[in-house]
Amino acid sequence: MKTLNQKKNFVQREVRLTDSKIFCSVTRFGNTNEIDIPFENIDGEKVSHKTANLYFLLLAFGCCVTAILISTASFKATHIQDLAAGTGFFLALSFFILYWFSRADFWQIKLSDGNSILIHKKIPNEKTVTLFIDEIIKARNSYLRENYATIDENLDYESQLNNFKWLKSIKAISKEEYDKKYSELKKTINPSDMNIGFNKA
Repeated sequence: MKTLNQKKNFVQREVRLTDSKIFCSVTRFGNTNEIDIPFENIDGEKVSHKTANLYFLLLAFGCCVTAILISTASFKATHIQDLAAGTGFFLALSFFILYWFSRADFWQIKLSDGNSILIHKKIPNEKTVTLFIDEIIKARNSYLRENYATIDENLDYESQLNNFKWLKSIKAISKEEYDKKYSELKKTINPSDMNIGFNKA
């Protein structure tokens, strides 16, 4: 079992790898969401995903524009105008800093239900994160091969063939492995024996 812990901007993430699934936990200001994800639900595709809180950027822009309008409202500036404009510029800077710190760069691992797992690319460091994700995919592939890529003559032909197609589609097995399994399956269970009806002469 291996665990990856990540913390940024009061948000703590924990991803734990087990023999048949991964456990994900996200804690924000004391509120924790936990989920178990079986290996069967992990598509395995890893894509880059960047996030940021655009509300902070919009607020910064709004405060900046307001401050400029206040400071240029009349040809003769007053003390109150200067104070209001200064406050506006200060708030604009504050919101921009919050926006800057809200930016995050993730690896997004897609799931079969359309959701995904987000893992920070560089927390604690890029090498550790890359090795951890590689270990997830390796463990998933090993588990799926063991449970879905074995040929059982007591099971029907179609369901086993569909398993092999699914494993190939999510890259748990290669095309060469699929071709080999397909060939072995036809030798073990003759698909013509599964047909219903009469053969034409």
